[in-house]
Amino acid sequence: MLLRHSFYYLFARGLPGLLSLAALMLYTRLLTSADFGRYAVVLAGVGLVQVVVFQWLELLLARFLPARRDAPHAVLQHILALFLVLAGLVSGVGLVLALFWSDPVWQLLIALAVPLTVGQAWLQIDLTLASTQLAPARYGYLLGGKSLLALLVGGWLAWLGLGSQAPLIGLLVGTVLAWLLFGLVAWRGVRPSWPTPPVLREYSAYGLPLVITVALGWVIASSDRLLIARLLNEAATGVYAAGYDLAQQSLGLVLAVVNTAAYPLVIRQLEQNGEKAASAQLGRNGELIVTLALAGASGLIALAPVIVETVIGKAFRADAIAVVPWIAVAAAVAGIKAFHLDTAFQLARQSRWQVYTGIVAAITNVALNLLLIPRYGILGAAWATLAAFALAALVSGWLGRRVFPMPAFLPLLGRGLVVAALAYLGAWLVMQTALGTLATLMLGIAAGGALALAGALLLDVAGIKRSMLARTRALFPG
Repeated sequence: MLLRHSFYYLFARGLPGLLSLAALMLYTRLLTSADFGRYAVVLAGVGLVQVVVFQWLELLLARFLPARRDAPHAVLQHILALFLVLAGLVSGVGLVLALFWSDPVWQLLIALAVPLTVGQAWLQIDLTLASTQLAPARYGYLLGGKSLLALLVGGWLAWLGLGSQAPLIGLLVGTVLAWLLFGLVAWRGVRPSWPTPPVLREYSAYGLPLVITVALGWVIASSDRLLIARLLNEAATGVYAAGYDLAQQSLGLVLAVVNTAAYPLVIRQLEQNGEKAASAQLGRNGELIVTLALAGASGLIALAPVIVETVIGKAFRADAIAVVPWIAVAAAVAGIKAFHLDTAFQLARQSRWQVYTGIVAAITNVALNLLLIPRYGILGAAWATLAAFALAALVSGWLGRRVFPMPAFLPLLGRGLVVAALAYLGAWLVMQTALGTLATLMLGIAAGGALALAGALLLDVAGIKRSMLARTRALFPG
């Protein structure tokens, strides 16, 4: 079931991921590095508000909707009521901030950021609902529709010369229209209903520690953009963001696809069959997540020069090539932590322990950024991000085994490293040829992917060999 659902979500998230890469290609060619830097800073701010204010609603939905199959409507009513209150507060504070900001350029950007924050937060809740209900088609329509509309509108406005406002307006239009077209149907008949005090306490006990954890994760993943803008300039932020987004949107997409399919399966096993069954499912999920994370990072490192040349505009390339390998490793470590190791706290409903991992990593990240950015520039920010994620993963793995029976990690890591070495070998061999940029990229992905798949089959990662043999026998019973 894991592999089948991952395959479904590959299509549901694959097209939006390709559109995000297309947007990166377009905006790094149509925007100046300063405009792209402002756009990146606004997105970082939007992300901060989303994780601090709204993301706990996604976590509540993913955790409590499967557990309350007898009354799912009540959970949706609670989520809607909580969202409306929080959206009103955020809108009021944001518009006041925009009104009194001294710089007119940033006044307009903040005014755009307010409805974008609310709209994207609601769309993320809808995506979580689709994932929890095991509805990959609706998930794909929502995410794909938003990505396509955002690219079309934002690209057109950037071509007209609107600068950093263009991609933000595109995202806002895409978010609103995608929900109206594909998400509204899931909420018909749902009316906001404030949760009773006992239910609200239960929600708070589970969700609020996770809010702190996710906010600390934002500090690790996104605060570097704000610090680069402060310590260097907005143009440097734009260059760093281009390289960072390239690694994150490619590898991060693959891991998010797997987790979107995998996490609801673990929750279902826990609710229906208990901890032992959930732990077994976690073992299968972990094999796939760790292997894909490490193999994807190794492929990005081997192919970084041709990937950057293909995707990123010329003005951004030189520094982006230096950043991508470090961010690729950081993205792999972050994905393993978030999508496998941290699951222990969520399943045990001991999310407060995640706060400790986040605090340690966030302090490390900010301290290293302040120390390294003035001396090493954006490369220092990449080093700080990797160090912070690595420390957070170590602390999460150590604490997680004390609250939930997690599968042994070293066997997962061993299989993942073998497959990653094969992926790197295949891509590296192609990089030694004298082919053109695009041909090298395509053949490198194919060669690395083929050797990685061979290694995964040999090691039977996540039961892939058994699954393929079972399907072959079903198709050819004779």
